[in-house]
Amino acid sequence: ARAGRRVPGTAATMTVIPDTEDKVINAELSYAGLEITGLTEESIAAKRAATELRDALAVSYSFKNICKIQYLGAFEKLTKLKLDNNFITRIENLSHLVHLQQLNLSFNRITKIEGLDALTKLKDLSLFNNEIQKVEGLDAQVATLEHLSLGNNKLDSLIDAFAGLRPFHGLRILTLQGNPIHDDPDYKLYALGRLPWLKYLDHRRTKQDELEKARDLYVDEILEIEDRENDQRLKAEDAAKAEAKRVKIEASNLTGVPDLFERMLAADPEYEKLRYIPNKEAPELCNGLELFKDKYQQRCEAFTELMDDQLERKKNERADWQAVVDGELRQKDVEAREWVTEFETLKKHALRDCDKSEAGVTPELESRLRDLLDKSEELYNKLMAQEQWTAVVIDDLVTNYDLQLGDIVDESKKHVMDYFEYARGLEETYFDGFNEAVGSVLMRLGQEELDEADEEVKDFLGDKDRFMNSCQNHHDSHVNTIDTAEETMSKEEKRRHEAEVEELREWQATRNRGRVAEMLAMRKRYRGEIEEYLEGE
Repeated sequence: ARAGRRVPGTAATMTVIPDTEDKVINAELSYAGLEITGLTEESIAAKRAATELRDALAVSYSFKNICKIQYLGAFEKLTKLKLDNNFITRIENLSHLVHLQQLNLSFNRITKIEGLDALTKLKDLSLFNNEIQKVEGLDAQVATLEHLSLGNNKLDSLIDAFAGLRPFHGLRILTLQGNPIHDDPDYKLYALGRLPWLKYLDHRRTKQDELEKARDLYVDEILEIEDRENDQRLKAEDAAKAEAKRVKIEASNLTGVPDLFERMLAADPEYEKLRYIPNKEAPELCNGLELFKDKYQQRCEAFTELMDDQLERKKNERADWQAVVDGELRQKDVEAREWVTEFETLKKHALRDCDKSEAGVTPELESRLRDLLDKSEELYNKLMAQEQWTAVVIDDLVTNYDLQLGDIVDESKKHVMDYFEYARGLEETYFDGFNEAVGSVLMRLGQEELDEADEEVKDFLGDKDRFMNSCQNHHDSHVNTIDTAEETMSKEEKRRHEAEVEELREWQATRNRGRVAEMLAMRKRYRGEIEEYLEGE
């Protein structure tokens, strides 16, 4: 016989030996599992039958001999799911249940906490009486989890278990009783020292004197943990700020602009040769780069604000366009629904009269049915004509949006051109000063007054062709970096414009195809229903 399940509320050694085959979740089981409240069995059954699976909020599959989590795709709004007392070995196929707040997987055969990454609203998780050896796989629930039951598992490391639980500052109820770690004499104080925010530990309310005793006992370790957590928090905040800044820069098409100066020097093959002439203590040639950098950063801040404003203009233009389109579609939908409702009413009455007729489909009823067929065709033609007109209207709206967005994009490209022209001007000003410094250094070299330079530098300066080529390459590299950045940014403005308009045209084509397919299916369905009565006469 196969190992059975524990019955809640009984001694731990009692088991139930199942005499049925393992099951999977099917349509019948899905409806049977809906948690419905009512005064009578009849009212509950009626509510259950009337409930759409996609609207269900709570489902229970307790004691159903389920061996695998699957076929839950119909549930879209589920907030509570009970899968306890089954034969499940793996947590899987739950990623679509993004609204889930309570999950009970107690009394199964699960060996690892996994498959919960999408359940970011989970507050209550019960994995009591499984075969779990490690606290893991709960990163997505750090901010939401309030109740965690991991009792009667195989957690055997006090340090590892509470290192995994330490980030859960919202956790209020924790059950670990029945694990090997629970037998450790230090278990309770260790737990309260690491998780002082707990209200209940192993079904017992925590006491203030116990919390104080736990902190005093482990004060050095806890302070070290808190310092480490604070450092991690600060790093995480810095990383989040950096990521937010990167996202904003990318959204405004400013990637590569804030760090252009640094990239310009990094890409310069001559910079390291020229920057310390005549020596590191008193370099002369590249001193103008500091002024270049300061002026560039000032202009970059103004340019960033300008491009951010352009992004807002684009967003507002899209929002205005979307509002007009939504209004147009809403108006047409209301009109179409009125037509369909009117026909549905006629059809309903005609078919009901046919069903009531003891003489079958009489000539009078046949005439009504044939008239109904004509009306179904009229409805189809009206809907098709409406859709054709709607498609033309939306196509015109997309074309107009393309033009309006194009004006904004052209203005952005003009800002880009002006900005990089300014950057090239900074480079020209810098290079003029650079050349003056070059002339001064070469003159002193010719007069043998460049004593501060070592022999290697003097040899480099003395090879006039090599040195002058290096200076020119220095300048050309800077200009190339600036030109490349401008070209990249301008092309990206154009690409984004074209991609957005293409996305809208694809949306319109998909919407139109779907609408036409819907009308064809409706036409076929109506004709089929009516012709069935005509053929049965």
